[in-house]
Amino acid sequence: MSSATPTPGPSPVRRLSLAGVLRLRRPSEIWFKPALSSVAAVAPPNLLLLAFGRLDLAMYTMAGSLCALYAHNRPYAARARTLAWVVLGMLGGVAVALVTASLTRDAVVLVTVGALLAAVQKALCDAGRVGPPGNVILTFISSAALFAPQTLAQIPGHLALAAAAGVWAWLVGMAPALVRPHGPERRATAQALNAAAAYAATRGTGDGHA
Repeated sequence: MSSATPTPGPSPVRRLSLAGVLRLRRPSEIWFKPALSSVAAVAPPNLLLLAFGRLDLAMYTMAGSLCALYAHNRPYAARARTLAWVVLGMLGGVAVALVTASLTRDAVVLVTVGALLAAVQKALCDAGRVGPPGNVILTFISSAALFAPQTLAQIPGHLALAAAAGVWAWLVGMAPALVRPHGPERRATAQALNAAAAYAATRGTGDGHA
């Protein structure tokens, strides 16, 4: 009679499901608003530069104009504050980048400053709950500005262009308040009611209710 004990079989391998990662989510109900706002904020400044034959300055106006991508899901009082902080944050990042670019062309220094800027922008956007697109646009613009040929004498003019475009982006973002001053609140209430109705209809068994 053998006294050998049976060896346990190989433990089952748990596979990581990618279904949730790869599943396409339903787009936001206001997906088109950031897109339209960016067009309205970008086109006029760049068309003016084109008329004056100075499209080489478009990077600086784009810095301010792209702030129009933010805060579309917020009530207008909160949107005004958030957009103002985004514009100021954009100007601060661009200012640091332009000063650095004017003082050195050392790639290691430029990359280090870019990494530090990205970290600060990420932390501030998370702390302030800015929302999408988060620090992505701020980091993209400031990183590009780091590698733009620059002199100290040019910086005030370039920042003035970015600030003017940022003010225009703020106006574009706030313009819908003239037509529907309580639109964001009404939309949020409708979404909550629809979600509650869907939950009640399926008794909590619908997709995502768990």
